[in-house]
Amino acid sequence: MADVRTRVAEAFDRADRLDPVLGTYLGRFTEQAAAAAEQLDAAVADGDGAGPLHGLTLGVKDVFATRDAPATCQSRVHDADWWAGRDAVPVARLRAAGAIPLGRTTMAEHALGRPDPALDFPVPRNPWDINRWTGGSSCGSANGLPAELFDVGLGTDSNGSIRIPAALCGVTGFKPTHGLVPDGGCRPLSRSLDVVGPLARNVRDCASTLAVLAGRPDTTAWRTDLRGARIGVPAKALEESAQLSEDCAAAFAGALEELREAGAEIVTVELPEVYPLFAAQFITLLAEAFELHGAGLRTRWAEYGRPFRRTAVLGGLVGAPTYLHAQRVRASAAASLRERFDGLDAMATPTWPTTAPRYDDPAALGTVSWLPGLWSAVGFPAVAVPMGFGGDGMPLSLQLAGLPWSDFGLAALADVYQSNTNWHLRRPDLAAGSLPAAVPVSEPQASPGDPEKQRWLAAALRDTGVDVDDAEVAEFTGMWGLTSMLFGFLPELPVDQGPLTPTLPPL
Repeated sequence: MADVRTRVAEAFDRADRLDPVLGTYLGRFTEQAAAAAEQLDAAVADGDGAGPLHGLTLGVKDVFATRDAPATCQSRVHDADWWAGRDAVPVARLRAAGAIPLGRTTMAEHALGRPDPALDFPVPRNPWDINRWTGGSSCGSANGLPAELFDVGLGTDSNGSIRIPAALCGVTGFKPTHGLVPDGGCRPLSRSLDVVGPLARNVRDCASTLAVLAGRPDTTAWRTDLRGARIGVPAKALEESAQLSEDCAAAFAGALEELREAGAEIVTVELPEVYPLFAAQFITLLAEAFELHGAGLRTRWAEYGRPFRRTAVLGGLVGAPTYLHAQRVRASAAASLRERFDGLDAMATPTWPTTAPRYDDPAALGTVSWLPGLWSAVGFPAVAVPMGFGGDGMPLSLQLAGLPWSDFGLAALADVYQSNTNWHLRRPDLAAGSLPAAVPVSEPQASPGDPEKQRWLAAALRDTGVDVDDAEVAEFTGMWGLTSMLFGFLPELPVDQGPLTPTLPPL
């Protein structure tokens, strides 16, 4: 294996060739990484022990503070002095274990929505087809992996923001149990949902990185087969409401057969929590995002990108009773899901219902799905691994979810599937000379709607202190229609039932 200095230099050389099209980096730590590589090589030459992640190269989502540069969250609205000159706790742990941060990776602004091409930031491209979306919000931490720009991407996940880009870019992404990894120095989006986790080309690299992030030795009990494992499949929910494409459904059926052949018992389970949790998740995300960004939206509206501001502002219309009701639904559903896991080692679904949409297909870009958010709502761990390709040549992904604190056992299950397939070994054609020129991203267009509803929405937003132009309101009235519809999916609960948020058993 090449020395660390050589590997770092080669990674930056690939970035010189490929990053201008892929849009992986917001900024690179060229000098700092070279110096760190030299120190690691010198330490080994002197006989000092190597850390568990010795020489691992790292792409850091721009939501994390690093001592090398301030975290901007890919936004013009940020505090450059926040944690200035310091590493976020996850970054510090990885660095202490021998990992080398190579740079800040692109993301959806403040980890919500999609990057706005009107802002002066790179637009991340899918390495399998640069005319397609990477998934968000950990965009660059995913799309740099197939290009071998780094070994591991560090991301965050509040509603699938690790698993969706992993799925669409054909890599592995791990959302750990809520609370397993400390998040000091990571800018929040939704405080009760956010988790920190790794993306990599395979499960084992995710697991070794996650162990360091969690501050524990990597003692994962890797398996050679799945004999004795029971994996639940919510077949009815998938058929009735997941809206899987034909390619995705076929690939998922093939993945289940692979799991059976490895020795797992596949059992059908009910999942009545789908719609209540989908509603509670989205309501929580919006309300908590507005709590963090409401002041900025009131005073600096035009400086935010359109995708972010048009989503986050709706949280201002979520009243306290609705928000608190959503938290009780999350807690109740988490308790019922723990009971449904009795006798199961994991539940399996696709990670996302389709392959990556094209940037010039607004309808497909607006797809929403309960598949990833279900596990964010209750804080359970979930891992996304490649499970094949659609007819368009784009990746598809299998998701395995487990009980709280079963993270490393879940990794061992996923690793058996991955070891028995080769989807994660495939690479896109990324020869620099073959990459077509980047194309502009289409702007959202106002859709016809009820003028009365639009006037009501504009007035309601102004009541929160956010003054939005009526013409722009017309472009996201539909999003508010979806949000308000979700209120009706929150089931009635006894007034004395359960805590306000999901309570996870102790580690």
